[in-house]
Amino acid sequence: MDLRALELGPLWVLSALSGTGNRFDARELSAFWDALVAVALRTPEPARGLLTSLTDDRTGLLLAFELDDRPLVSGFAAVVRALASLEPAVAEDYRIALLRIGTSLGRSRGPYGERISASDTQLLLLVAELLEIRSARLSDDQLV
Repeated sequence: MDLRALELGPLWVLSALSGTGNRFDARELSAFWDALVAVALRTPEPARGLLTSLTDDRTGLLLAFELDDRPLVSGFAAVVRALASLEPAVAEDYRIALLRIGTSLGRSRGPYGERISASDTQLLLLVAELLEIRSARLSDDQLV
């Protein structure tokens, strides 16, 4: 299993929404870390443990992401391959957590910090497709 791909998964979500590769604005990073922690707290174990461990060394994780040479689509493909080696329920919990992180980021970027813009909704649908979440809907009651 490619643990590094699972660790970098949330940052690929951030990258997809920010469109900046690996150079993130301080406000984006703040919203990202807040989203990661909030989503992790609502994610069942053992996926929760992986998500919460990502906050232990934030600088190191950002550096690992910067040094990783996989483009966005290849990164998500690596996440999907890594998830295939996990129990199906754990893999699904992790996929949904990644999408929830994206939803939280999209909401923070949207009008008044309450809605996801149309362009971010399209990006989240693409992320869902890349994560092989076929029935993803971006309604608040399903992803928050």
